[in-house]
Amino acid sequence: MLLAGGAGLILIGLLIYKSRRAIQNTYRMITRNYFTIAELTRSSTATAKGIDNTPTAAVRANLEALISNLLNPIREKYGNPIVVTSGYRCAALNKAVGGVADSQHLTGNAADLVGEHGTAEEVKAIFRAALSVGGYDQLIIEHKGATRWVHVSWSASRRRGQLLCYRNGTYTNITTANWQAYV
Repeated sequence: MLLAGGAGLILIGLLIYKSRRAIQNTYRMITRNYFTIAELTRSSTATAKGIDNTPTAAVRANLEALISNLLNPIREKYGNPIVVTSGYRCAALNKAVGGVADSQHLTGNAADLVGEHGTAEEVKAIFRAALSVGGYDQLIIEHKGATRWVHVSWSASRRRGQLLCYRNGTYTNITTANWQAYV
């Protein structure tokens, strides 16, 4: 009985150790930030046009949620650096870049992403990573000429899980089965 009790204590100790390690590893993964607020508010257009793109406290909170709930997990799954080509846009900046009036960039709930080299293969891999992370509001493969990027959005109150392709001024609904044909 003592041996069984001692073995039981050892087993409990191992389980506690393994649980603590799993929690620590999860905590490290969750708290690892690959993105910054500065990166998500930087804009060469804003600089060139003298536009103040400083986020409000509410927008900053949305950007932090976007980073922790979507961008960091996508980066973890993707496994390589991701470049944010557009994040938060104040109204003046959104107008200057031709953004739509109800853009989620205006609220700090969206970011446009490419890989280090801007290739179609990187766009595919980032989109695939975002699909596997889930929890998004929208994932959009966007095209402007030969340039492609992934638009991701996250909101605590909206999780449509919408998949789209934007090309030549037109949005097309896509699916998890056919999205690769749109990159």
